[in-house]
Amino acid sequence: MKYFYVTIIIALTYSCSHSPTSAYFGGEIVNPTTDRVYLYRNNTVVDSALLNESNRFSFHIENLQEGLYHFDHNEYQYIILEKGDSLMVRLNTLDFDESLVFTGKGAIKNNFLMDMFLIYEDEEKAVNTYSELDAEDFMAKIDSLRAMKQELLEDINQQESLSPLTKHIAQSAINYRYFTDMEEYPFIHRRRTGKQHIEELSDQFYTFRENISYNDSLLTYYSPYFNYLITHFNNLALGFCEKDCDKRTPSYRRSTHYSLHKLELIDSLVTENKTIRDNLTRNAAFSYLLARHSPQENAEFMKAFKRYSKDNQHQEEIDSFYKNVQQMQQGLAIPTMHLITNTGEKLTITSENYNRNTVYYFWNYHQRNHLSNILTRINRLKEKYPDVNYIGINVNDDQAQWLQNVASIKNEEDAKNQYRTDNVEELLSNFVIKNLNKIIVVDQEGKIAEGFANIYYTGHLEKSLQSINN
Repeated sequence: MKYFYVTIIIALTYSCSHSPTSAYFGGEIVNPTTDRVYLYRNNTVVDSALLNESNRFSFHIENLQEGLYHFDHNEYQYIILEKGDSLMVRLNTLDFDESLVFTGKGAIKNNFLMDMFLIYEDEEKAVNTYSELDAEDFMAKIDSLRAMKQELLEDINQQESLSPLTKHIAQSAINYRYFTDMEEYPFIHRRRTGKQHIEELSDQFYTFRENISYNDSLLTYYSPYFNYLITHFNNLALGFCEKDCDKRTPSYRRSTHYSLHKLELIDSLVTENKTIRDNLTRNAAFSYLLARHSPQENAEFMKAFKRYSKDNQHQEEIDSFYKNVQQMQQGLAIPTMHLITNTGEKLTITSENYNRNTVYYFWNYHQRNHLSNILTRINRLKEKYPDVNYIGINVNDDQAQWLQNVASIKNEEDAKNQYRTDNVEELLSNFVIKNLNKIIVVDQEGKIAEGFANIYYTGHLEKSLQSINN
């Protein structure tokens, strides 16, 4: 342990006597879940560090590119690294974000970034409650919350004069979460007040948009910024739907022309940062293709996508996703499944193997509460549709851990109908599984009755079950 800190002290001494070109980042992981920590810049791994016997790690980054990084140990958090920094972190994986504390040179700015993340999480319920207010009162509440964060940043800047780069990132940590609250207000307001329509808001409400940067290279992979842009372009596209749809109702988001407006807007406004443009149009493509459209509508969207998003760096991934979505359309034969039984036997299930109507659901043994909720809802379906075969598929790789979790399932019938796959990536890709709430319904002839159902939204699910049962 003492030698670990001697290394950091030497690094600090060296950086003080020379013009620094490098930075140090290290720390301690309490209750580690893997043996490594990964350091990323712009979503690319810069380096990885092995934990020592005391669960400590360190990185020395030569010729540092200053800016936002994030480190990953099954969960991740952002850090700002500048030349000369010697940043230390300590965290406990049992309470990853709340336990995380930075020390050393560079700690103040990074503790501020961490505080913004935690404060925003704490405020989320209050902001949702404020959304019941009229627009003017909501703005007053949100402006007050933002002013407190702004004051904190100004106090920190007086304590330790922040570099322009750090001030820009810190200010963005405040702004884009505030901007997101403002963009989401009309939709949360409609939902929480029970109103039938989304209210029209004055131009004054949206003056914050004057401070948006669509091409910020420092924030390209910063999730509060990117998530804001997604929400913002969703709202802008809505404004273009006046002629083509009733924008006051929630269903507009499923329309093809709405997503085409979104592609056009991204192409016209994100003109200087191709990575941001490619990532936003990728998000638009995945959102559209997952929203249960006809094969013809999907083809129309993809034609427009290639027009508005030329040479997209994600094109191969999107083409593959589109192909898999088209293969999961109602009435088509279900793709082949490769499964493993509780004895380790490998099974290949083709569309010819079905003689009963079947529901597939999916789970991960790291998400026990999710599994419990899924099984509760599956058993409700069993009461209404008892002749259907209900099969659970686990998406983890470890056979022993899977069997241990299956053994903890109390209902004997639920436990009996459990399988896992021998190729998780193939399963997730072929069956277009983007979250584990997905349900697939297959009829007794091996044809897809519903390829995009959600266990928490039973309308389409029950409609398909009623159809094949009849």
